[in-house]
Amino acid sequence: MLVMNAIINGKLVRLNLKSGEIFMRYGNTEKWKVKKVSRDGDYLRMNIGNKMYLIHRVIYKFYNPDWDIEDGSTNNSIDHVNGHTDENQITNLRNVNHQQNCFNQTRAKGYCWNKNAKKWQAQIRLNGKLIHLGLFVLEADAHNAYLEAKKVHHIV
Repeated sequence: MLVMNAIINGKLVRLNLKSGEIFMRYGNTEKWKVKKVSRDGDYLRMNIGNKMYLIHRVIYKFYNPDWDIEDGSTNNSIDHVNGHTDENQITNLRNVNHQQNCFNQTRAKGYCWNKNAKKWQAQIRLNGKLIHLGLFVLEADAHNAYLEAKKVHHIV
């Protein structure tokens, strides 16, 4: 079995590179047991040493032992490159800041119905500010305006 080890929350944790399963020893036993995984909204998580960790952060830690998994600052997010939060292979994970992580949201529409104007309103967020992209008669035009602005403003 090809494995990687990491110390997380003071506990030795093992990743099976073939199956993707994460193992840990419990109590004084020498036997490794598969860690149980649960769902937290869109993300998978697990408990390690009485603390909950998101699986993508755990996987990233295995491949980047000097990275601080405990640092929850806005400069230490782990992004799913393809936007699919169930795909936690290291090739799909990267360390970015919070804003860069938000750039990659796949569900963000970037537009909504403006009741007052009776038109579709496109907008994009950058550096905490909302940028108005225009009002449109057609929903598709508002969506396209957002996608074009995303190419310009959401560069990672």
